[in-house]
Amino acid sequence: MAEPKFTLPELTGSMADLGTIIPFILIAVSLSGMKLGPILLMFGLYYVITGLIYRLPVAVEPLKVVGALIVSAGLTQGEIVGAGLFVGVVFLFIGATGLIDYIAKIFPLSIIRGVQLGLALLLLLKGGQYIYGDLLIGIAAVCIFSLSLLWNRDHDNLSFPGALIIFALGIAYGLYVHGIPPVSISLPLELYVPGVSEVLSGIYKAGIAQVPLTLTNAVLATSLLASDLFREKISNRKLCVTIGVTDLIAPLLGGLPMCHGAGGMAAHYRFGARTGGADIMIGAIFVALSFIATSAMLNVIPLGIMGTLLFFAGAELLRSAIKTDVWPVTLGMGAVTLLVDPTIGLAAGILLYVIYLCYRQLRKKPTNPVPDPKI
Repeated sequence: MAEPKFTLPELTGSMADLGTIIPFILIAVSLSGMKLGPILLMFGLYYVITGLIYRLPVAVEPLKVVGALIVSAGLTQGEIVGAGLFVGVVFLFIGATGLIDYIAKIFPLSIIRGVQLGLALLLLLKGGQYIYGDLLIGIAAVCIFSLSLLWNRDHDNLSFPGALIIFALGIAYGLYVHGIPPVSISLPLELYVPGVSEVLSGIYKAGIAQVPLTLTNAVLATSLLASDLFREKISNRKLCVTIGVTDLIAPLLGGLPMCHGAGGMAAHYRFGARTGGADIMIGAIFVALSFIATSAMLNVIPLGIMGTLLFFAGAELLRSAIKTDVWPVTLGMGAVTLLVDPTIGLAAGILLYVIYLCYRQLRKKPTNPVPDPKI
């Protein structure tokens, strides 16, 4: 694998998944009462470790089912920790024992692509909503980034850092509108040990539903996407172990439960990242910010900027999602994921694949024996 590089394209690509990460951090801080500093510190450390281990721009993302349920079900911090611990135990077990290798063998490509398609559609939709909600900034950001894509395509390089430019301009605009947010220097660590009832509640509300989504998107789809984009093989076992260990530690220290993600990797790639240097740089930025972070800092980033990052990340993931072998399964999963949620989309995909197998079996014509002319 390539050595980590610390170039301008890597820095640009390192910021590409902020449109996914920041909304979940904002949700956790504003609705569950979690502190911003420890969340940023855990994200930063996980990013740095991920960059050093994989040497590719493997994304670090919050558990999306957990994040969604913070909004819809009002998860407490203790329940968030409980869900994270459950996911950590499950993935450390299937990774350390090698059970993930057997799961990967029986998991159909069309279902993995369906997960990618569903997430791509969600990213495109959410990105479009953010852009529409902050139309002037959003249109300007889309135009700048589109020009950067055209420039880099025609010049066969990534010399025009569109993402970095729009992010810097967005921050400058946010500071102009909202002013400089307050700064508070502190040690960003908070030991949080939940009660047994909170752990069990978190497992029931979010942990169980999170496992299949993490299995497909954070492990199988991420491994497949690495092969698509970088021609590199990432071990499913290693992905499971890094997710497992992280989710057994980070939530107890005030962080959000985290995983990897195909959508995030697509975003990093689309915006210029090619090595683990991107992970290390964004991780270092998160760690540095964690010591001075206050919740008011999140208001500085315009929605139009986050929307642009989300939209183009979805477009990149869509390019991989269409490389499927069973279109009805993949399309059905994508539609259900968009209309309902990722967990139900996964269940629909499994059902559609079973129907497809039954249909294919029925289509097979029985071979009638040729009668012997001597009889």
